[in-house]
Amino acid sequence: MKNKDVFIFGLAIFAMFFGAGNLIFPPEIGMVSGKEWLKAAIGFFATGICLPVCGLLAFSQVGDIDNFAVKVSDKFNTVYFMLLIIAIGPMLGIPRTGATVYEMGIVPNFGNINSLLVSSIYFSIVLMLVIKPTKLINTIGKYLTPIILGILAIIIIKGILFKIGTPGAKMIEQSAFSYGFLGGYQTMDAISSVLLGIIVIKGLKESGYTDIKVQKSMIMKSGLIAGLGMALVYGGLLYLGSMVNGSGQTLNRTGLTMYLAVATLGKFGKIALGVCVTVACLTTSIALVAITSDFFSNRLKISYKVTAIVVCVLSAILAATGVGFIVKIAVPILTLLYPVTIVLISLNIFRVKENLVFKIGAYTTLFCSIFELINKYEILPAIGGYFELIPLSSFGFGWVIPALLAIMSTKLAIDIFPKLGVKTEKKAH
Repeated sequence: MKNKDVFIFGLAIFAMFFGAGNLIFPPEIGMVSGKEWLKAAIGFFATGICLPVCGLLAFSQVGDIDNFAVKVSDKFNTVYFMLLIIAIGPMLGIPRTGATVYEMGIVPNFGNINSLLVSSIYFSIVLMLVIKPTKLINTIGKYLTPIILGILAIIIIKGILFKIGTPGAKMIEQSAFSYGFLGGYQTMDAISSVLLGIIVIKGLKESGYTDIKVQKSMIMKSGLIAGLGMALVYGGLLYLGSMVNGSGQTLNRTGLTMYLAVATLGKFGKIALGVCVTVACLTTSIALVAITSDFFSNRLKISYKVTAIVVCVLSAILAATGVGFIVKIAVPILTLLYPVTIVLISLNIFRVKENLVFKIGAYTTLFCSIFELINKYEILPAIGGYFELIPLSSFGFGWVIPALLAIMSTKLAIDIFPKLGVKTEKKAH
C-alpha cells in the first residue's frame, strides 16, 4: 500500500462528496445558528462527514449493492436502491449540481443566460467525462480536488483573519445541533456513500489493490483524509456564516455563499467562487452519473453510453428549475431515505448477521419516517399528536429510540431463542 495512493484516493473521495450541497448548506447553517455555530457544526459533521465515511466502510464490508440490504429481503434491497439511485441521480442530486453552477457560477459573472442552455452545456461536458469511467479516480484526485481546496482555503482563511462580522443570536427555534444534523441530510452524502463505494472499489482494483483486507484498509485511511478535509472546509464555512449572522444581512443559501466570496476576495471572489462551484459540482456529477448509468445499464440491459445520455438529458431539464425547487422536493424524500440508510450502515458496520435484526430495524425506522412525514405535512392531523409523544421527535429524530429499541430487543430475543435468528454469510467481492 503506497502512501501516495492513499492520499490520491483520499482527495478523490473528498471531491466526489464535495458538491453543490456541501458549498451552500454550511454557511446557511452557520448564519442561522449564530453564536451556537459550533453545536450546529457538530451535528452537521455527524451526518455530513462521519456517516458518509462509515457508508464507504459499510459498503466495503459487503462489496456489492446487491448485498447491502439483502438481509431485510431481496425485494427491499432492490426497491431501496432503485429509490436511492433515482433520488441522488436524475431526480435530485445530479440536477442540483447543474442548478448550483448556474446560480453561483454563471449568473454572477455572465448575467441571466438561459438556464436550460447552460445546464445543457454543463451536462454535455459531464457526459464526455463519464464515457470512460476508468479515468475517474485519477482525474478527480490529481487535478480537480486541489483547485477546490485552494480557492476555499483562501476564502476561509482570509474571512477568519479579517473578521467579516461577529456571530449574533440564534435565528431558529430548534436546537442548533439538530438543525445542523438535519442539514447534513441535504448534502445527500450518506445515502450516496453506499453507491460511491462502487467507484472507489473499482478504482482500487484498477490500481492493483485486489485483496479485500487491503481495500478496507485503503478506504479507512483515505476516508480519514477525506473526512479531515471536509471538517476543515465545513467548519470554516460554518464559522464564516455565523459571522454574517451579526451583520443584519438577509440572504438565501446561494446568495450567502457568494456574499462570503465577495467579502473576502472582492470582485475576484465572484470569479473564484464560480470556478470552485463549477469544479466541485462537476466532480460530484461525474461520479453520480457514472453510478446511475452503470446501475440502470446492468438491470435494463441498455448500453452504458445510452443510459448516461438519458440521465444527463433528464438532469439538464430538471436543473433548469433552480436550486430552490430541487431542495424543496428533496426534503420529504430524504426524510424517508436517510434514517433507513443510517440504520443499514450501522448494522453493516457492526457486522450484524441476523436477518431478523435487519428486518425489524429497517421496517421500524421506515414506519417512523413515514409517520414523521404524515405529521410534518399534516396529512392526517388526527394522529399527528401521537407522533409528538415519541422521544426526540421534536428535534426531528423520532425514529432513533424506536429503531434502537427494536434492534436491541430483537437481538436479545434471538440470543434467548436462537431459532429466531437466520444467520447468513456475506458474499465475497
